[in-house]
Amino acid sequence: MEDGLDAPVPRLQAGDVTLDGFSLGGIETYVIAPQWKIAFDVGRGRRALLKTDTIAITHTHLDHVGGLPYLLAMRQLYGMKPPRVIVPAQMATTLRDMLDAWVPLQRYPMNCEIIEAHAGERIPLRRGTFVEPFRTYHPVPSNGYKVVEVVDKLKPELLGLPGREIAARKAAGEAITVATERVRFAVTGDTLPEVLDKSPEIGEAEVLLIECTFLDDRKSLENARAGGHIHLAELLPRASVLKNQHVVVSHFSQLYRPAEVAERLRPLADAIDGQVHGLAMGPRAEIPVVVKSTSAS
Repeated sequence: MEDGLDAPVPRLQAGDVTLDGFSLGGIETYVIAPQWKIAFDVGRGRRALLKTDTIAITHTHLDHVGGLPYLLAMRQLYGMKPPRVIVPAQMATTLRDMLDAWVPLQRYPMNCEIIEAHAGERIPLRRGTFVEPFRTYHPVPSNGYKVVEVVDKLKPELLGLPGREIAARKAAGEAITVATERVRFAVTGDTLPEVLDKSPEIGEAEVLLIECTFLDDRKSLENARAGGHIHLAELLPRASVLKNQHVVVSHFSQLYRPAEVAERLRPLADAIDGQVHGLAMGPRAEIPVVVKSTSAS
């Protein structure tokens, strides 16, 4: 029987990056990138998250991390290996203490590898692929994350040479390749808009998942900032930073309905060259489809 935690997972395709999950501000947020077997936050611990070997926590508010003990217990029940849990370094000990507090209640260990995330320090996901934290701005210690792929490519000056000559140079000890990096994906988690001022490189990621909790004057800028969240009125003036192929906007307040979200985000879609998407607001919610105005296309 399907229960709440087994509900279908909304899927968003942003170019060749697949994102499974949803976000509703203050209620629940989790996003899975299945191609890298990594989840960003865990919400209430939905069953789809069991397929991920690495969990990157943006911050430790319960709507983002509350389901972690349940997921660890389920992995143990099913005989799965403990996952890696990446967490802002300042909160690693406190998170471990929270998990350990469950042990006398559960009478099983809360097994996982907790990795302290420091801005700029890369953590391997698989060969040639890394997750790199960057600082964000929220009332509790918080990180965003980039997924970076490093590929060795033939040096430009060697292009066009016969394969036999390239092989001979390699055999003689000459370096024939150069490392090339692609920032495939970046996610901010909950943050103030200053993240785009301090880390503008995330605007170069192929896909950017960015929060924008409030979209109109039903919430003032002052109140949005007090909660550590982005208001659309502060995101639009920074649109020039967003050179991404795809911008996925998330963490909408309960003030908004999916159809309304799409309309409210149209000015952002008109302001950038890339495609704007809205992340689903619930397990059965429609994914907001953002269309540019005719005059802007």
